[in-house]
Amino acid sequence: MKSKLILPAILCLCFLTPLIVFAEMHEFQGEGTAPINPDNISSTRMAATKNAKRSAINAAIRKFIGPTAANDPKVKEAIENILTQIDDSKIISRKADKDGDNYVLKITLKVDDLEFRRLLQTEGIAPSTDRTSKILVLMDEYHTTPTDMQKPLKEVVEYSHDKTATAEASLSAASSASSETKAAARESSASSASYAAKARYGAHASGHGYSVGGHASGQVAASGAQRSQSSADYSDKSSESASLEAKSFDQQKDVVNFKKLVEYQPRNVGPAKSNATYNALLNMAQQYDLNVMNSAVFRSKYFPNKSVTLADLADGSELGKHVQQAGKEGAEYFMMGNAIMRDLGNNQCDGDVTISAYSVDDSTNLTAATHNESARGTSPDDCRVTLAKKLAHFVGKTIGSSIKDYNRQREVSGKEYRVLLLSSADGLGGRMITSFSNNLLKIKGLNSKLNEREKSSSKYDVVLTYKGDVPFSNLITEVLDSMPTMNQADFDVAGTTITICLEGKNRCK
Repeated sequence: MKSKLILPAILCLCFLTPLIVFAEMHEFQGEGTAPINPDNISSTRMAATKNAKRSAINAAIRKFIGPTAANDPKVKEAIENILTQIDDSKIISRKADKDGDNYVLKITLKVDDLEFRRLLQTEGIAPSTDRTSKILVLMDEYHTTPTDMQKPLKEVVEYSHDKTATAEASLSAASSASSETKAAARESSASSASYAAKARYGAHASGHGYSVGGHASGQVAASGAQRSQSSADYSDKSSESASLEAKSFDQQKDVVNFKKLVEYQPRNVGPAKSNATYNALLNMAQQYDLNVMNSAVFRSKYFPNKSVTLADLADGSELGKHVQQAGKEGAEYFMMGNAIMRDLGNNQCDGDVTISAYSVDDSTNLTAATHNESARGTSPDDCRVTLAKKLAHFVGKTIGSSIKDYNRQREVSGKEYRVLLLSSADGLGGRMITSFSNNLLKIKGLNSKLNEREKSSSKYDVVLTYKGDVPFSNLITEVLDSMPTMNQADFDVAGTTITICLEGKNRCK
């Protein structure tokens, strides 16, 4: 009986256990034609289908390698080999038509990202820049539980009631009223003072706001002035003015402030010793044909005993420093990120991953993203491993695609460079700058106009786009050698910025 129950239980567990399938699909359209053969319609359709698939594969090649890649004879040959390895089951839509004596077929081809990249690698036409581009990844993983709303970390209550200023205002108003009614009879003044005192005492005793006390003081002061038959006309006006000022001052100064602040903190928020997300990311990076550097040396130099937090990812100035430091270690791209995993109980968990990636050459931000995933497993640890794979898949896909798109853009349009020509002795004359810019325009591979940002006797700042096989620094050397007036000039290279000093290296600050 027990053995009969075990098998259904195992089958149930298999169905409940999540299958992790990381597949990013791409769709490409293609169109193919074939002459209509009335005697063999089947062969006509097969020919049109083959031509449409070839067209769709060409579209895929343009996306994965570059817009002009399909013109390469080696790539053309590879396309024919790839064509035979993508069967017709990948076609998800067909639309047939007739154009004269030709059969026209439009299709949509759906292919798996990694599968197609492997085909490119097998044929030897995968972009070499992707494999040689080094990326330094700095990432930490945190294990925690949801915030416990029943256990506040800190609770602060702030309360204030501004009464002192109001009492002083009331006394000042009464004093003003009595001082300005010196012409009134003494018994009237005494009566006024008595009533004012009683009114203030009543306000204290009642515990109500001081606007009541001030109002009473003003009324009694006014009534005292009215009782005096010998007072001057201006004393009535002064008393009335004092009453209004006291009321107004009371209403503005009777302020009650109350603030309650409760802070909560997730439990166990320290970085985990075992970083499952980073390890899974290394595997994802290999699938995307990226060259991930060992981050241990970089961390020991620049992040000793320090974890990567969300604050680090949001600090632009610090990120800029880390990008430059990554360049010194030989990286072309730099990524910082962290993964926060929450144990939800019952072998369930969820988590967020936050990343920022940059090109080291020019500090271009390739991507900045936050992503959430959830998972379940046979134990808390198994759940975290499953979750780590999901988070790493997102990171690998996002970073890989961003770097590839950035490389494709550079291959098509070229790389942007900034050239700074400096002089410590204001030696940049108009003729020298004009001659220098004319020589820059003669550079073979220049793919843009010269964007002049600044021109003075001490500084010439220009930006240009270069697309060529010769290192740009070599071309700058040729420009300087061709100008006798710059025989002492030398330059430094920092990423895509070339800094030239007219008087010699290290002479310009």
